[in-house]
Amino acid sequence: MATTIRMTVLTGPHMGRKFCFCGPVRCVVGRASDCCIQLAGTTKDQLISRRHCQILFDPPVLRVQDLGSRNGTFVNGKPVTPVASDGSGDHDAVVNNGDLLTIGGTTVRVDFIDCAPEGRHIGGGAYFWQESDTTRIDYPVRC
Repeated sequence: MATTIRMTVLTGPHMGRKFCFCGPVRCVVGRASDCCIQLAGTTKDQLISRRHCQILFDPPVLRVQDLGSRNGTFVNGKPVTPVASDGSGDHDAVVNNGDLLTIGGTTVRVDFIDCAPEGRHIGGGAYFWQESDTTRIDYPVRC
């Protein structure tokens, strides 16, 4: 069972960035500075809402919810129904290994992987995942 997901940006101004998640995590994606995955800084990023969508990872299941974004969230080209303004309804989509997630004008590939175990020493005094870690962004070790 894969315990880690890696999201690799394939298109747009953030192409090549990687976001890795280990264990249960809830992560908001958008332009706002308080987003776990912030995609901001260029004109093309204006297609991404401040709080665009939410990633819910509870191994081995990954779900995505559109938070009422202006330009939509898509899994393999199919739109994710936005969450109602009162938060009601079941409006999330399951994301599988290898799926493409499009957020505004940015597309990421989602990979389910098994990473180095918790506490594994990688050299230079660093460890790959600490017990409390859930997120790695552009981490130099391949996750």
